[in-house]
Amino acid sequence: MSTYNQFHRTNRFHESLTGIFFILASATAITGLLLYDPILNHTDDLSYIKEHAHQVSLGALFELILCFSNIGTGIMLYPVLKQHHPSWSLGYVCFRLLEVVFILIGIISLLSLLSLIQENPNFAMTHTAGIPDLSSLLRTVHRWAFTLGPHFMLGINTMIYSIVFYQSRYIPRALSLYGIIAAILILLAAILEIFGVIGTFSTSLALMALPIALFEMVLAVWLITKGYRHIKHL
Repeated sequence: MSTYNQFHRTNRFHESLTGIFFILASATAITGLLLYDPILNHTDDLSYIKEHAHQVSLGALFELILCFSNIGTGIMLYPVLKQHHPSWSLGYVCFRLLEVVFILIGIISLLSLLSLIQENPNFAMTHTAGIPDLSSLLRTVHRWAFTLGPHFMLGINTMIYSIVFYQSRYIPRALSLYGIIAAILILLAAILEIFGVIGTFSTSLALMALPIALFEMVLAVWLITKGYRHIKHL
């Protein structure tokens, strides 16, 4: 009985930690994007960006926490998915890691722009004098990193674990099915972004991304309060 209780406590800790990582990832992703407002929405006012440099740096810090949280979900979900489908579990980890790589590229691009503005007093003048627009280039890098990471790669890895969950019944099938639909929507959104049909930070994109954000929060709460069904000790 004591061994069973120990196994149960270990599983519950694993499930709760997975849920916490999902909540942390969603919270830091939203917070980081909001803190990036000076550098994303004030493209013609470099002095404003310089005045709000600490806000942008804080946004980068939150996105670094996002990377940590995403890696955490990858580590936590891998042994769970492996019990039902070993090869798919490896695919999930790979695409989750690629998502993190693209997020890091986006962070580097915006921090590089911030450094250019802070370290070069005449950057604002050169910006308007026909010299190659570095600020626009770095913002473009961030935009595409955002499309390929938190949109495209997120859609793929969410699709993978949602399908495995649907097959294994580790969580309610209705929730797994919702995850599959949400993954399809964010993947479609990424494809539409690539072809220029919708903007990266447009209202249309936000509406298509909302279901996957809700799914991750509901899944997190489920794992923390209920846990997996019919799963062996991890």
